[in-house]
Amino acid sequence: MATAMVTQWGMSPSIGYMSYADDPQQLHKPFSEDTAMRIDSEVKRIVDEAYKQCKDLLIEKKKEVGIVAEELLRKEVLSRDDMVRLLGKREWGGSQEFEKWFGGRGDTQGVEGSTPGAQLPGGETGHGSPPLGGAAPVAFRRL
Repeated sequence: MATAMVTQWGMSPSIGYMSYADDPQQLHKPFSEDTAMRIDSEVKRIVDEAYKQCKDLLIEKKKEVGIVAEELLRKEVLSRDDMVRLLGKREWGGSQEFEKWFGGRGDTQGVEGSTPGAQLPGGETGHGSPPLGGAAPVAFRRL
């Protein structure tokens, strides 16, 4: 994804707003070795930065991650209500705010009448997990 950010989508200020997408019909890269090294360096920077942000967040929220992990071991599936019970209310808006941005409530209640574990049209399960085969979770399929 970081490579696509840099080479296809122009999301790197140091490389610029250029597309360096690979063309499978070309036998060589359509840019210089120097540009290839700059692209590699920028991709590494993005990945390293994302890794550090993720690691710092996990360390900062270690207690909360542990609480959620313990509950997942007990229940296997957590709802939004479970998360609120475990971690408290979030500082952003409730389900109306989520619905405004994502077109759903953030749970599977009300999504085609689903209940946890129920089979939905298209093969999804009511708890939002994709069936074997990799279909998108219910909550994200409707975006």
